[in-house]
Amino acid sequence: MASKLTQLAQQKTAAELQTMSREAMDWLMKKLADIRNPSTIPGGMSREKFRQTNQFMLGGLYCFYYDPKTKADLPYYDIFPLTLVLERYNDGFLGLNFHYLPLRYRLAFMTKLLDFATYDSKNDIQRLRVTYDILSASKRLKEFKPCIKRYLTNQIQSRMLAIQPNEWDVAAFLPIQQFKGARASRVWQESVEEIRN
Repeated sequence: MASKLTQLAQQKTAAELQTMSREAMDWLMKKLADIRNPSTIPGGMSREKFRQTNQFMLGGLYCFYYDPKTKADLPYYDIFPLTLVLERYNDGFLGLNFHYLPLRYRLAFMTKLLDFATYDSKNDIQRLRVTYDILSASKRLKEFKPCIKRYLTNQIQSRMLAIQPNEWDVAAFLPIQQFKGARASRVWQESVEEIRN
């Protein structure tokens, strides 16, 4: 998967990335259950590859509906984050919401994070072993800055949709960010500025 992400991040034009994003959306429409109603799972969906849960694993990637407690104080926020869970707390967790990065940055960052992958006996990625301390100490992982978010369990409005590692590259292309308070283009512009500073 690392080589695929690296190639995509380095070789694709903006138009090609947009096409791939549409293809990823088609994938989502075929596979995604209505996570507001977790009893419905589409026929043919592989439960071991893609599942809904109320539990989460450190180093796993998840989507869920979220209503920020402090939304009145935020210039903008994403109500459907694509989040890598970093740390667990009694009332929630700390994570990286990849939606805050434009596609090219998102892919490059995910490729770098694969250095922290743990593998099973079949050499398949299980999860990422990365922490906030690792990210903040690294000059190579600056993309984390706009992505780092704290989520409160009681503000999660749906079940968490676990995206399995062999489908992370597809999930990266999904244009499913749902920003409130600003267009995605403004969010991404400010994120890139934060990374460069």
